[in-house]
Amino acid sequence: MDEAKNANTPHDAFSLFISDDILNIILTHTYQKIHDYLFNFTGKIQKWMRRTSMDELGAAIGLLIYGGVFESSHEHIEPLYKMDGTGRLIFPVAMAKNRFRFLLSMIRFDDKATRTERRLEDKMAAFLKIWDMFIGLCKSLYLVASAVLMNNYFHSEEDMDSGNICRKNQASMESKFGRCVTVPRNT
Repeated sequence: MDEAKNANTPHDAFSLFISDDILNIILTHTYQKIHDYLFNFTGKIQKWMRRTSMDELGAAIGLLIYGGVFESSHEHIEPLYKMDGTGRLIFPVAMAKNRFRFLLSMIRFDDKATRTERRLEDKMAAFLKIWDMFIGLCKSLYLVASAVLMNNYFHSEEDMDSGNICRKNQASMESKFGRCVTVPRNT
């Protein structure tokens, strides 16, 4: 948890939850998707149709986060790149529109060759390894105190340990936040 106390920049904070190991998995499978796409592509290959790097992947993820911060998640790419004062200036400065669109269509989180087999065991197979790594990082960085304010209610340590928060407030929480997930505390 000292790492979290020493995170002084947005990049430091991001790296606590999305580790280099996670980014390497994404980069590896994105590389493979781009390779397969270009191998089977029959048209004229454009300059923005190329492999990516860790830095460029980080820039693309950063743009997605930036878009989320400004509630641009349901916007098309075109308005984000407008230069008439209505777009977001950071997008064209950070990455060309066609390149960003290409990377978004190519980004992958797992090995497609084994996905069908893994999906028989878990429907979340395409994202499961990264999800488990992310949850592990969250557990290592966050320690729940004896009472927690969640959904405008204080919850006791017993509620947190037993998972009663989800059961008590599941309907209201799911209507506001989506699926209710409980991560038990290690005591």
